[in-house]
Amino acid sequence: MSASEEELIGHSYTRARKHPLVIGKLPGAGRLPGGPYTITQVMTMVISFGLLVMTRDLWAHFGAMNFILMALIPWGLAWVLRYARLDGRDPARAVRSLLLYSSAPAQGRLAGKPQRVARPRLATATCTVRVRSVERPAPAAAAKSVLAPSPVVRRSARPAPVPAAVTAGRAEPKTGLQALLASLDEQ
Repeated sequence: MSASEEELIGHSYTRARKHPLVIGKLPGAGRLPGGPYTITQVMTMVISFGLLVMTRDLWAHFGAMNFILMALIPWGLAWVLRYARLDGRDPARAVRSLLLYSSAPAQGRLAGKPQRVARPRLATATCTVRVRSVERPAPAAAAKSVLAPSPVVRRSARPAPVPAAVTAGRAEPKTGLQALLASLDEQ
């Protein structure tokens, strides 16, 4: 192998990082029987043993076999949980995720508080069209303006006043479109 063909070696520590916290490694390098146990397994053993003790009057009719069942059932449940995986997680973490998901607000959270979506409301708008008449140049002046640059049209802030005699004979337009049509009729 030459210097340019160097062998590359890669190491992956992903499995070690995903290793769960366990209980059951003894200081003298020994282990508990069936252990080490995860926290989920220990909690399952404690809870199931407590339930068996509280409901002893219902099921404990087997004499000495009762003590064997009180030890075997919690240990068996913990052993099953060691190999049970939901989406690659232990069942306690999966159940916790389901509880958090089901209790989360529908719109999510913003800065730690439930986010509220504003109620939809009707948006209204008004559009006003004002037509201003611009004086048109005479036909002779229009011929000159083809060669000359177009004049600047100044727009005033107010519409030009309409004589009272013109407005007395017609009805006042009600909408902007009617006003536009009326001004076009005048021209």
